[in-house]
Amino acid sequence: MRTGSTILIALALSVAGAPVQARDTQSQHAGSFSIGVGTFNMGHSHSSGGFGLEYRLESRSWRPRESGRFCLIPTFGITGTSKEAFFAYAGFRTDLDLTRRWRLTPGFAVGAYDRNGDIDLGGPIEFRSSLDVSSALRNGMRIGVTLYHVSNARLYYRNPGINALAFIQTF
Repeated sequence: MRTGSTILIALALSVAGAPVQARDTQSQHAGSFSIGVGTFNMGHSHSSGGFGLEYRLESRSWRPRESGRFCLIPTFGITGTSKEAFFAYAGFRTDLDLTRRWRLTPGFAVGAYDRNGDIDLGGPIEFRSSLDVSSALRNGMRIGVTLYHVSNARLYYRNPGINALAFIQTF
């Protein structure tokens, strides 16, 4: 029930507000912060609440092609759970503007996991793959939802992995 409520609240907040142009108020070269609150380890019998903070470096980040259509944005983040687990990571994202307002942001990162009483993911080295869907607000901030998966890619014998869903705000 808790997961269902989180999903409904996040979806309702992500579509709230009148249509606006997707314009960010940050300088073209400024980084951004994203905060998230949601469910960590959803789908398992012992899920926990989660809180995350992520810093995304400047928007003119590394562009592997001259076309400028695709760029990798370096990111650094930390996630904590209500059962005192922590996951610190570094990786890359890319912003894919679907419309002037809506954006899809896939990402991949590697990090260190400290269980502290939450689910045993097999070892300290874990990988995070994510997909954000966000909408621009009139004040230049973005709100949306993120779905991500954390696992060790079979580096260790035990590899249960977790899925998480969170409401995010980027400013």
